[in-house]
Amino acid sequence: MKVAIKKYRIQEQKHRLLVLCFAITTIVVACDQQEEKKESDGSASTASTTSTATETVKTQEQKTFDRSILVGDWIRTDAEYRIAISELLDDGTLKAGYFNPNPINVGKAGWIFSEGTMKIYIELRDENYPGSNYNLVYYPEKDLLAGKYFQAVEGVTYDVGFFRKK
Repeated sequence: MKVAIKKYRIQEQKHRLLVLCFAITTIVVACDQQEEKKESDGSASTASTTSTATETVKTQEQKTFDRSILVGDWIRTDAEYRIAISELLDDGTLKAGYFNPNPINVGKAGWIFSEGTMKIYIELRDENYPGSNYNLVYYPEKDLLAGKYFQAVEGVTYDVGFFRKK
């Protein structure tokens, strides 16, 4: 009986941690999207003061970004779904697996690095996943993948995040 209670408490703690991680990820994504909107509207004060030095830094970042940083296992913050990235190819395709917890077929996957931002796309093609897909952005300062998951069967889009499995 004590073992069952202990297992329940551990499971409950894991669930709370996942919920907390999801909440933090959602807040981070929302703040970043709001900042991007301000910059694109021209309402951010720093947008009008972009200097040549800043542009040079961005150009250097684009040239020196090591895309292999994304290789590894990524766990979704709100559930035990996993993306396993094994390679980012020169042609913009991505070798990835998806697990829920069993393997789900990845129909296509790709990556792009544009304007200092690494983005990935993963489309699922399997039973109960006909065209469901992830559009994610990599946040290097947080070592986080975050963005949108379109659940094709329900026709609903969710904010999601993935942290690197250590």
